[in-house]
Amino acid sequence: MTQANDFIVPPRSWPEIGGIADNLRHNLGLANEPHLPVIELIEQVLDQKLELLRLEVGDRAEMCGAEGLTCPNGDFIMLRDDVYEGVWAGQARPRFTTAHELGHWVMHTNISMARSQRGDGTPHFRLAEPQANQFAAEILMPEQFITAMDQEDDLIRRFNVSWDAARNRLLYLHKKGRL
Repeated sequence: MTQANDFIVPPRSWPEIGGIADNLRHNLGLANEPHLPVIELIEQVLDQKLELLRLEVGDRAEMCGAEGLTCPNGDFIMLRDDVYEGVWAGQARPRFTTAHELGHWVMHTNISMARSQRGDGTPHFRLAEPQANQFAAEILMPEQFITAMDQEDDLIRRFNVSWDAARNRLLYLHKKGRL
């Protein structure tokens, strides 16, 4: 989510966030599966089976334009109705948005947060939104399933993500010398 305001959260390195995503996949028995069924995971497992949270769906007015939001105490994840319908239809952007909200739930539940405003000098590793974006990239596109020969189209097909998400993931992995 791109917005002028964010929240300052405890610092996390991008490799640490990758480890959190990998551990979640492993604990759910999904470590060897390239494609993550993110909406099924949230709605059918975390909500209906384990009752760890509620998945709620809101309309555009109720959500004040936001695509998704996560309750700070972890009670629920709410997706805007078009995002909910889109993720069930397998659309790439709603899949990323849903994984992003899962990242907030995993990393930012019951923690102290302070408001931040874009441009105030707070580093990205201390901000909730970049952390949740990194989590979404890591959980949807695990490094173990990406090779140095992969292009954006390969990631789009393998992980059902958008071109932008695939491009950002490849740029990050190349920049860090991990491909």
